[in-house]
Amino acid sequence: MNKFPRRICEILFGTASLLLLSASTFAQSEAPATEANRISESVRSQSYPEILYGHTIVPDWDRGYMIHHEIERYNRPDQAMVVMYDAAGKRLREGRIWPRGAGSVSIRRAAATRDGAILAAGGAIMQDGSISGYIAKTDLGGDTIQSVATGAFKPEQICEASDGTVWSLGKAGSADGSPVPDTEVVRQYSFEKGLVHSFLPEITVQAIMNSDRPWFTPFESFLRCGNGRISVYLSFTDEYAEISTSSFELKRWQLDETVVQHGKASGLAITEDGRVYASFSAHGMSGPSGLTGLYQVKAESGSPVARLISVVGTISYFKNGEPRLPGAFLHLWGADSNQLVVGRVDQRDASWVNVSPTSNLP
Repeated sequence: MNKFPRRICEILFGTASLLLLSASTFAQSEAPATEANRISESVRSQSYPEILYGHTIVPDWDRGYMIHHEIERYNRPDQAMVVMYDAAGKRLREGRIWPRGAGSVSIRRAAATRDGAILAAGGAIMQDGSISGYIAKTDLGGDTIQSVATGAFKPEQICEASDGTVWSLGKAGSADGSPVPDTEVVRQYSFEKGLVHSFLPEITVQAIMNSDRPWFTPFESFLRCGNGRISVYLSFTDEYAEISTSSFELKRWQLDETVVQHGKASGLAITEDGRVYASFSAHGMSGPSGLTGLYQVKAESGSPVARLISVVGTISYFKNGEPRLPGAFLHLWGADSNQLVVGRVDQRDASWVNVSPTSNLP
């Protein structure tokens, strides 16, 4: 090739490269900022030594209350089975959970009502020898005033909606423990009417987990009541779902879990203004190992996939159960109005934090 035409080609190629680089730089400068939130320092912290420091099961958090129960079977209706603490750490009330017709009672989950009474759910051996699931409600004195039998359905997660009905995530099983076919895992109960609505057939939330056949347990999934909707995280199928409490429309999204390295949720919360957050770790509720952090769940109508938006200041890597940074975020307890209540590794208390758009924080 003649040197002159080759020189022209080199100049043209160089000019094109510069134009492409300039265009790329301009596009990057004009690109919108990555959508993200940032966690604040702890606004305040509260110790619950009776239930957080001892060798006890993990308590429940709901509506600004820390609620605790032990895993055992109770045989008398006058026994204190559930203990409720307020946001200041004060032991507020004890719940004596006794469904109508029960002979002995075990508790699987506790929650708070809108007025601060206790909800509890679990299983009972009835006076006639039959076995039934139940949901019960106390008054502010701690005595059971209402209950509903759920039969073969065993409630695992519960929350009270604004109309006073109780929503539950659970699983149906026969007396010998074998599964009951064609049953829904999310249900709405009324103390006056019994079962009102049911959603999500179990067959649609099953997965192959260390077995040659599909199965499901509600233990590592979550259900929360928000303003006008029920939010559900489904561990086995890696989904997020919402149910409208007015239209009873069900929407399901596949969670894009690439950002959490396909970890599992260890907590779920809905703030009063409708934001949904979840904590994720490599082993979910089993404890932190690997990547652990807090994420906002972004589920939009018309899209089959819900995004997980990381919250700046919460993402850390745990090695052998220990974080690389002191004060690292550990897990999400729940929401208290528009604040989140979280656990940190060096505090072991409940800490109240704000989560705000990064553009509004220094």
